[in-house]
Order: sequence, then structure tokens, then C-alpha cells
Amino acid sequence: MNMLSILLIAFFLLPIGTQAEPVMEVITVHNRPPEELRPLLLPLLESTDQVVANGDSLIVKTEAERMPMIANLIRKLDNPLNNLLITVIQSRDITAEQLNAGINFDINVPINHPGQPRGYAQGYYNQAQGRNNIHNSQTIRTLEGVPAHIKAGNAVPITNYQVYPDAYGYPYQNRSTQYIEATTGFEITPRLAGQQVELEAAPWSNRFNYQGNIETQSANTTIRANLGEWVELGGVAESGQSDGTSTFGYNREAVRNDLRILVKVDRVN
Repeated sequence: MNMLSILLIAFFLLPIGTQAEPVMEVITVHNRPPEELRPLLLPLLESTDQVVANGDSLIVKTEAERMPMIANLIRKLDNPLNNLLITVIQSRDITAEQLNAGINFDINVPINHPGQPRGYAQGYYNQAQGRNNIHNSQTIRTLEGVPAHIKAGNAVPITNYQVYPDAYGYPYQNRSTQYIEATTGFEITPRLAGQQVELEAAPWSNRFNYQGNIETQSANTTIRANLGEWVELGGVAESGQSDGTSTFGYNREAVRNDLRILVKVDRVN
């Protein structure tokens, strides 16, 4: 066998390509949930790479030379979550412009039960209500990306009476009592984007008026605002007029209701 034949046989016996052996590593994350990091990693991986979220860690299977790059990327994405302080005011007498200009408004009255907060939360609630003005302020502390919920108010018993004829035709009275809630609160999810915050917010306010009826206001919106700045989520503007006569003459009363929903988010790390 000549030298050329030996070289040809050796060439065809060599593998066409060399594929690196995959390696597997368990990488512990300390700040963010693995389920949150995995979708961020997937678009950056090769088709043969695999990432599995498991408890407080990510299981990564890839080529040995790619493992340091993926591990470094996970460490960069696993940055600490920010603590945020969210304040919501529902008021007839104050605007976002006035609050940003430094007008003082008391929001530091603590409550013992801030309405079953989710995530890390500490709540404060303050309410002042007169015949022509309403102030509701609520504050909650939460982590970015974690929904926060706060609710405060009271429940009023309402007794219902129903009269039925019995078997002999005599009236029979049935009485039942139910509790009607009138609460003020909000559900809000904050997400940071640099020095701004994106808010998915759903505030509401239910109040018993002087006639015993419930006045309701609510909103559901997504906005972006600067950190530390008051913004107006929405409001209700109503006006009305009532006329009447009495023994002493003619009465006319004008009523106006301008209730605003204001929100501010501060970073408190």
C-alpha cells in the first residue's frame, strides 16, 4: 500500500466535525426568581442550550466554553429588587401640581391592618371628610414588580324585611341582616424603567354620604411617571343644582364634586 492510499484512508476515518461535550451547572440566584430570569435568557442561547428553573437556582446545560458567558449573564440579570413607597391620595381640594410645588398634606397616620398586602408591604391610611371636602391618603411599601394591595373602610349593617303570607293567610315577617362595605384602597403593580416607573393601577373609593347612600369612584389604568413626582391617574367632575321652597322663602343650592386620584412612587432602598 503506497503512501497516497494510507493518507486517503486516514482522511475518511477522521470525524467530519468535532462537537464539544456539554456540561451542566447549577447556578444559585439571590435576588430575583429563577422563573423571571429564564425567559430573559432563552432568546440569547443556542438551540442546543438548556436552562431549567429549579427552586432558588437555574440548571444550565451548554458547551463548556459557553458556560462562563451564560453564568456571567445570569449574575448581571440577578440584580437586587428595589423597595418602593407608593402613595395614593383621593381628594377634592388638592392637585398634582400643588403637591409637586411642596404643599404639605398629612399622610403619616399608621393603621394596624393595611388590607392584606401582598409582597413586602407596610401600610398607612388617613381620611378626613366633611360636607364639601374629602381627603383619603394611603401609603404602602412594596418591591418592584410585586402587586401591592391596601384597603381600609367600614361595614354597615343593613336589615331587610320581607313579608309573606303563611299557610292560613296571615302575614309572616322574615328579617335578614347583611353588611355593606364602604372602603377606599388601591391595587397597584410598579415596574422600574431607569428613573421612571410604569404603574398598573386600580384605585377605588366608596363612601357613605349624608343620605346613607354609597358614592363610588374607581379607575383602572397603566401609566408611566417619574420617580418622586405626583401624577393624576384620573378624576370625576360632577356639578348639580337643587331648588326648593320653604316657609321662609326660596332655596337654591349648587353642588360641585371634583374628586382627583393622585399617585407618587419613591425609591426607598
